[in-house]
Amino acid sequence: MLAQALKNLGYTADPAANRLRDTSSYKDEKGFNQAVVAMGYDAILSVVCATEPVSNYIPGTIYYAPVGGYGGYYHFYHYYAPRESPGYVETDYRVFYETALYDITKSGGNQLLYTSTSESFDPNTSGIDSRFCKTIIADMFKKGIL
Repeated sequence: MLAQALKNLGYTADPAANRLRDTSSYKDEKGFNQAVVAMGYDAILSVVCATEPVSNYIPGTIYYAPVGGYGGYYHFYHYYAPRESPGYVETDYRVFYETALYDITKSGGNQLLYTSTSESFDPNTSGIDSRFCKTIIADMFKKGIL
């Protein structure tokens, strides 16, 4: 998603999975960087995403229900007794993103140009990726990286 958003802005970007399927063939980071430069790229944008479940106990509610009975001839009684509905556990997700942009043509291929960490708390994790892309690109523009 982020690569496509950068392409829409006129940058050359591809997800690494599309171009570099087997990274075990590179002996070290320098060899990897050289291969990326040979493909025509000058930077690596790394995004690490982690999700942590957050469980919340939602307690049950107390309500009063009518109770009645018959205690013999003409001895009907009626009162309200407390009852409790069961509680339940609700699971939401906290999503962490760590983003880093490296210039791989300078300083031995490890010059950090941009870094960002972000956290999102969303019970519905669909849509987080597109909001993340917009936020990161806006931050990169604000900091003069793009």
